[in-house]
Amino acid sequence: MKKFYLIIGVIIAIFIIVVIVSTNSKKPEKNQIVIQERIEKKEKDKEPITPKIDTFIPTKIVKDTNPSSNLTDDVLAIVNNQKITKQLLDSIFNLMPPEVKRYYKDDKIGFLEELITRELLIQEAKRQRIDQEEDYKEYAKQNPDKKEDIMINLLLKKITSDVTVSENELKEFFNQYKDQLPNKDYESVKEQLRPMVIEEKQRLIIEKLINTLKAKAKIIRNEKWIKEQEALTLDNPLTKALKSGRPVVVDFGRGNCLPCKMMQPILEKLQKEYKGKAEIIILDVNEYPLLARKYKIMVIPTQIFFDTLGKEVYRHQGFMPEEDIKRELKKLGVE
Repeated sequence: MKKFYLIIGVIIAIFIIVVIVSTNSKKPEKNQIVIQERIEKKEKDKEPITPKIDTFIPTKIVKDTNPSSNLTDDVLAIVNNQKITKQLLDSIFNLMPPEVKRYYKDDKIGFLEELITRELLIQEAKRQRIDQEEDYKEYAKQNPDKKEDIMINLLLKKITSDVTVSENELKEFFNQYKDQLPNKDYESVKEQLRPMVIEEKQRLIIEKLINTLKAKAKIIRNEKWIKEQEALTLDNPLTKALKSGRPVVVDFGRGNCLPCKMMQPILEKLQKEYKGKAEIIILDVNEYPLLARKYKIMVIPTQIFFDTLGKEVYRHQGFMPEEDIKRELKKLGVE
């Protein structure tokens, strides 16, 4: 059973950092063994490679409740006194490659969160005096229009450069995913697994830094603009289904992932079988990124079960057999 990991936050933040002014950057090469398929992606409930590390720190969100200090319409957020305006968001969005534009087309709130993350990283790089380092000066001299991006990338390099992988960590990953590997011999595949484990450990370090920065920061968001954006996305299959008064199963997937393709005929069959009894919804995360972010989807496919009141009661990650879906529906009173 393949599981495809959607880290819908940190990686997108880094991706935005790299491509904002760098249009000639090459895409990273795929690992020889493809176990994880990372799309432009955000936070995770499950740590797939290394032992669980508690990296979540609640973001300190400061709402502007004083009418005299309400944000003007053109200011979407203030991050430690630094403004993020509509003009800035639109200008950066227009520089994004097509796949990023598609992902955030209906999720400008999520894109704003990425810009907030980017601003926090810039501020942290300045605090650590990255701009005083020789590497920065050399790169900035060659690329004077990319100074902020250079600072961020040097900061991330600084905090992740010493990451190593132990033999035990490699074995742990191999044992967890050996059923998915074409080659079951540990010694012959461990070096192919190593960069994947290193990448995940680096991601966790960066994610922890970002969460820590958010927890300490004074972030004021334009709540009026956020509500306006949310209102634009209310018309979707899941929201409608949750108002039906029937149990709901929603499958978050994507058309080109193998387990998602395997789920498709099962879900379509159940849609017919449970018509009028339960709502079976199939959602593509590329078409509904806001919902994917709202429900913290980190693995595709992910199935979420809701009761008749619209409350989430069960969640499963990865391929889910037909009989298992029926068993969960039965618990919700659907025969």
